[in-house]
Amino acid sequence: MVMMSLRQQALAAQKSKATFVGSIAVVLWALLALFTTEVGTIPPFQLISLCFTVAAVFSAVSIIVRGKSVLCVLCQPLGAWLLGVGGLFSYHFFYFVALANAPAVEASLIAYLWPLLIVLFSALLPTETLHWYHVAGLFLVLVEQHFW
Repeated sequence: MVMMSLRQQALAAQKSKATFVGSIAVVLWALLALFTTEVGTIPPFQLISLCFTVAAVFSAVSIIVRGKSVLCVLCQPLGAWLLGVGGLFSYHFFYFVALANAPAVEASLIAYLWPLLIVLFSALLPTETLHWYHVAGLFLVLVEQHFW
């Protein structure tokens, strides 16, 4: 049996924690359409406000529990705030509007194509190339979308 150093054990623990948190994020993302359709009478703008308020409270509590200053953590460049909050806000606003006006399955199928498009269009960046596995992934996703 191989003994792990303390540093290796700490890295393994961090990876496990990150995997757990990432798994929770994937589950919550998968449930977003279900939760959104269940609260169908709440307008999209109000729903975003409620979601962002809950996220801000949980984030502030998490920062305080870790012994950090909320103001120090929130001190980010204006561009990061505009891109991060603006991007999240606009994505969720249009997603909630789509779910309010279209069947949840169809709206979700369209919305969940964006990771595929990121991979596909990232091949157009100056230092990147389109590989066979990008095309294979594109093909698999499109076939899966067809049978949904």
